[in-house]
Amino acid sequence: MEPSIFKSYREWLEHEQMPKGKKAALVAAMELFAETGFDGTSTSQIAEHAGISQATIFKYFHTKQDLLLAIVKPVMQHLFPEYRDEFFLGMSKCETLPDLIHFIVTDRYAFISKNAEVVKILVMEMMTNQEIRELLHQLIATNDYNFLSELMGNFQRTGELRDDIDSAAILRVIGGQLITYTIQRRYAPGWVGDEATDLRNITAQIIRTISQ
Repeated sequence: MEPSIFKSYREWLEHEQMPKGKKAALVAAMELFAETGFDGTSTSQIAEHAGISQATIFKYFHTKQDLLLAIVKPVMQHLFPEYRDEFFLGMSKCETLPDLIHFIVTDRYAFISKNAEVVKILVMEMMTNQEIRELLHQLIATNDYNFLSELMGNFQRTGELRDDIDSAAILRVIGGQLITYTIQRRYAPGWVGDEATDLRNITAQIIRTISQ
């Protein structure tokens, strides 16, 4: 069965059938992990922020790592939409490389910006958390839909992709630009300008980087 459409972790949590204490723990942990980092946040701080006891946290999550995974895993699964037929359908309708880049930048920026807190957590934890890195690898490299193959096929059919660019490089270029920009926009707004203009400039820069 195809998962329901996922736009925002907060919105997803609101519709999930789970105890209020569990939801409160997840929201509080997300906010604190994004603000002070995973290692800089204690379960006692999470409990206080959520208005629950530490016992409630450990009732639903055996460890703080389990709590972290319960936050980042749903977003990671939807950031790389191997099951999202409409995403690849949208890509298939793009005839040129600029059209394709514009579609991906617009589509994925909308998702990343609505999940900026979790994306920030992912960026911070990716450098030190082996389990997070392994989960990311599994989502990209070992799924039935073959995300990387589908992605590369759409770029290659335009006939405009550089010969020395592979799917991993495409992900680095597009993902790096969008994630960095989203974090800057949320946490360092003085570094960015008008959103529409910035996205056009990001699109143009990506096109210059990967096109022949």
